[in-house]
Amino acid sequence: MATNKISKSDNYLTRRKFVETGAAGVAAWSLAHTQLLNSTELGLITAKEALQMARQRRTDLVDLLSQLISMRSQASGNAATAQEVVKEFLTKLPYHIDISSDKPSQFAQHTEFMPPDPPGDGPFVNIIGRPHHSPGANLALFAHIDTHIVENGWKTDPYQAVIDNGRLYGLGSADDKGGVAAMLIAAAALSDAGSHAPIVISHHAKGGGSRGSLQVFENLKNSGEKIDAVLYSHPAETGHGLNEIKNNSSGVLDVALITKGWRGQPLDIGLPDSALWTDGGNALEACWKAVNHLKNGVLQGLRVNIGKFKAGNRTGSVPDQAHAEIRILFDGDHTWQELLNLMQNELDSFSDTLPRGNGTFRTSIEAKGLLANPGTVAWDHPSCNILRRAIEEIKGTAPVSYPNHLASDIRHPIRTLGVPAFGIGSLGGNFYGPNEWVDIDDLVNLVAVIILTMSGWSGT
Repeated sequence: MATNKISKSDNYLTRRKFVETGAAGVAAWSLAHTQLLNSTELGLITAKEALQMARQRRTDLVDLLSQLISMRSQASGNAATAQEVVKEFLTKLPYHIDISSDKPSQFAQHTEFMPPDPPGDGPFVNIIGRPHHSPGANLALFAHIDTHIVENGWKTDPYQAVIDNGRLYGLGSADDKGGVAAMLIAAAALSDAGSHAPIVISHHAKGGGSRGSLQVFENLKNSGEKIDAVLYSHPAETGHGLNEIKNNSSGVLDVALITKGWRGQPLDIGLPDSALWTDGGNALEACWKAVNHLKNGVLQGLRVNIGKFKAGNRTGSVPDQAHAEIRILFDGDHTWQELLNLMQNELDSFSDTLPRGNGTFRTSIEAKGLLANPGTVAWDHPSCNILRRAIEEIKGTAPVSYPNHLASDIRHPIRTLGVPAFGIGSLGGNFYGPNEWVDIDDLVNLVAVIILTMSGWSGT
C-alpha cells in the first residue's frame, strides 16, 4: 500500500476521535446512559408512554402521510409544494422555520460532494425547523421529501394514498415520506410533552445527498450550532424496517479504467484481420494487468469488484481498446478523492513498464457513479445503545446493524458535524418500483421509537 495519503485536518481528526470513542469510555458512558434510560425519576419518557403518544396520533400520522403523497416531489424536480406542507405543520408547533433554495453546483468542489443522480441543479427547497425552547441535549431529526420516479406497473394512483390490509400504498410511502411524516408527528408529540423537542430537517437526498443533505449539514456546521446527535428517519432498503439500524455507511468509489493499445499494419489491402498479432498492442491484456496491479498495490485490503469488462470490436484482430468498470468499498481514513489520486499515480508509473513496439499503451481512470466517503459510528457507542434499547422496548426484538449500506446520508452529519448519526425506518416494500408501501402499524412504532430515543438522548 502506498503511503502518500492526503493529510487530514486536525478538525477532522478531532471529530473522528469523538465518534470512535475508546472502549473504556464507551463502557462508562453506556452504563450511565442505560441508567438514565431506565430512570423515571428524571422525567424521561417511558416506552409505554411513547407508544401511547404515538398511537394517539395514528390518524394524524396517516392523514399527514396521505397529504404528502399527493404532492409531487420527484428527486430531480421541485418539491416546494410538499415542503409547504412540512412548513405549515411545523409552524403550528413552537418552531422557527428556515427555508433555503440550494443548488448542487454550489458545492461541486466540496470534499463530500457527489454528483446527483439523476442530474439536476434545482434549486431545491430544504427546511430546518428549530424548537423555540427545548431543555437538554441539542438533537436533530431529518428525512428526505423527494421520491423515486413513477415506474410502470402501478395498480393504483401513485399520488393517492391507498390503505389495504394494514399497508399504505403510494409513491414515497416507504422512501421517504413515511419517514418525514413519522418525524413530524414525533416532533409534535415531544413538543406537546414540553421537552426533548429536536431540530427537524426536511430535505432533498436521493441520488447521493448533494441536493440537500450536504448543504444542510454544511450550513449547520458553518453556523456554529452545537448538535449532539442526529437520527435519520429512513428505513434500510432491505425492507426489514426497525429490525435494522444504519450506523455505518461504507465508502464507495466507482471508476472506469480505460486502456488503449494498437493494431499492426494490415498485410492485405485494408483488411484489419491480416495484421500480425505480434505487431499489435493488446489492450485487453494490458488492462487486465493494470487492474491486478491496482488490486495488489494501492487497493490491497479493500473490497474490489470488477462489474464490467469489455475489449476490442472484432474477432480476429488485436483488441486495441479495453474498458473495465470497478467498484471499490472502503472504510477507515480513506477518501474517494485520495484513492482516485493514488490509483492514477500508480497507473502512470505502471504504463511506463508496459512494452512498446509500433505504438504506446495509454491508460486512464475516471470517477463514474457512486462517490462517497465512509461514515461510521461504533455499534456499542452510547447513543447507539440508547437507540437499540428503544427499538427493543417498542418492538420486543433487538435490532441488528444494516450490513451493506453505501453512500448513506448519515455520513454527512458524521463527517461534517463530527457527531453520532443513525438511520431507522418502518417496514415497507417495493423501493424504487411500482406499488411502494409502508406498514402503518410499524410506522406508528417508528414514531414511538423516535420519541423514546429523543427522550433518552436528551437525558444525557
